[in-house]
Amino acid sequence: MLEKLIIKNYLLLKNIEIDLSGGFNIITGETGAGKSILINALLLLMGGRADYSIISKNKEKMIIEGFIRISRANKGAINKIFKSNEIEAIEEDSIIIRRELYTKAYSRCFVNDTPVGTNELREIGDIIIDIHSQNEHQSLLKKEVHVELLDSYLIKKEGKKFRDKLESYKQDYDELLKITAEHNNIKEKKSELDNKRNFLEFQLKEISDVNPMPKEDENLENELKTGENIEGIQLGMAAAYANLYDDSGSVIERIKIVERELGKIGEYNSEIQKILKDVSESSTALNEASRLLQSLMDNLSFDPARVEEIRERLYKLQFLKKKYGGSLGEVIKLKETLEGDLSLVDNFDEKIKELEEKIKETTESAYKKAVEVSKIRKEKSKMLETEVIRILNEVGFENAGFKVEVTPPLTPPRGGGKHDLGTNGIDDIEFIVKINKGDEFTSLRKTASGGEVSRIMLAVKTVLADADKVDILVFDEIDTGISGRIAQKVGKVIKKLSDYHQVIAITHLAQIAALAEEHFEVSKETEDESTITKIRMLDKKEKVIEVAKLLSGEKVTDASIKSAKELIDG
Repeated sequence: MLEKLIIKNYLLLKNIEIDLSGGFNIITGETGAGKSILINALLLLMGGRADYSIISKNKEKMIIEGFIRISRANKGAINKIFKSNEIEAIEEDSIIIRRELYTKAYSRCFVNDTPVGTNELREIGDIIIDIHSQNEHQSLLKKEVHVELLDSYLIKKEGKKFRDKLESYKQDYDELLKITAEHNNIKEKKSELDNKRNFLEFQLKEISDVNPMPKEDENLENELKTGENIEGIQLGMAAAYANLYDDSGSVIERIKIVERELGKIGEYNSEIQKILKDVSESSTALNEASRLLQSLMDNLSFDPARVEEIRERLYKLQFLKKKYGGSLGEVIKLKETLEGDLSLVDNFDEKIKELEEKIKETTESAYKKAVEVSKIRKEKSKMLETEVIRILNEVGFENAGFKVEVTPPLTPPRGGGKHDLGTNGIDDIEFIVKINKGDEFTSLRKTASGGEVSRIMLAVKTVLADADKVDILVFDEIDTGISGRIAQKVGKVIKKLSDYHQVIAITHLAQIAALAEEHFEVSKETEDESTITKIRMLDKKEKVIEVAKLLSGEKVTDASIKSAKELIDG
């Protein structure tokens, strides 16, 4: 729900802050007072096109900010958008959206203080809000949404039976997409590898003839350094061993003297005991070093012919590295890839045949399940039609009609393909309506005026209230062309709808305004020799007066006040 809306420097709205109810919110006011500005502000907040002429005169920027609490049903979808745009996930079930328009003709958008684009705002808006106005932001006008809404309605009505059938189909369809993608990739790869086979075989032979081993070049280079410097290594090791162990006055001999002298006095001083311990550990380490040096000297030998052998081997390895990847690891990796590709070439036909058989089986299974889903849709969509028509009659369309047009393909898919299968099955689904007697059924997108569209949307939304997950519904002058008894019915329908969604509605009718939980009045006032628009929430007494004005005009009478109280009290 929209908990708070802040608007600064939008035409005559200088600085307003509105706290809204989670249920039914009504906005009233004189024509031209600025009621529709609120709708346009919400459209902008949800990524609508910017019009920089709306920035108040002599102001540098305009700000619209919405504090929105997200329902549990929509939290996952919002977090998915956040994740893709590196926005921190929702934890407290609320977000803050802000949009700023500048006189220099640029805008900035933020979600929880993280900069985003208008595309991201539109994605969020599509999930949480439907704005029914002349400037349409209506998910029900999108034909692709109709199948999802019908399925949600059928799940509500049919329960687990329909849900399981639909989910089973979607699992098959997802599997079909996966297998088909694998099949297409392999066919493309087959064509590519067939053309390159001789070249691949040449590359594999060139690498296999050398047959490099992991880190072989590093090991050989170390061995080569040893061979090229064998005499110096032997002399150095001998000198080191002599100084450590062999010669008179060697390091180990002197350390033994130090150990002996410290041992004599260690019992008199604890610090000397610590030093003695360190010296003894050094003696042990040096003895081990002497032993290793002796072992290396005993085993150190090198065949001069081995030097040339290593150099020749390193040359071959260097050639492969330079040609095939820069490192021996990359060369070995390429060898494995080549072996795999050539093995695949030899087994392509068998693999493709196996995948084609899977595609055929999965398609047949998915199609069979899609037909079952389609049958339920065609049979049970009549319930939705009946319920929507009933509401349409209540809101003033006595001769209205509403149909769920379910059009499956005429024949099953041919050749084992997925030609007529889609995410939601085989059906092409669209909601179509007629308003007046003698009219033809047409799509919702082509239906009459904004006010009529809003009432049709109201009827559909009411029936689908449990199924539709949108948090906020906004209706701009839904009462166009109705009055009296019908207006009261429209009000009751909206009131019922607010049990499932937050509703914000602009109205001129007392019968609708009387049912609101929160009532806001929009008015123009003069301040500092300029005209500004103000919006304020009415208390109970003020609400009675405002409803009375809607009944009788600016001149409020005792009779209109009495009628207003009766409407409000129900």
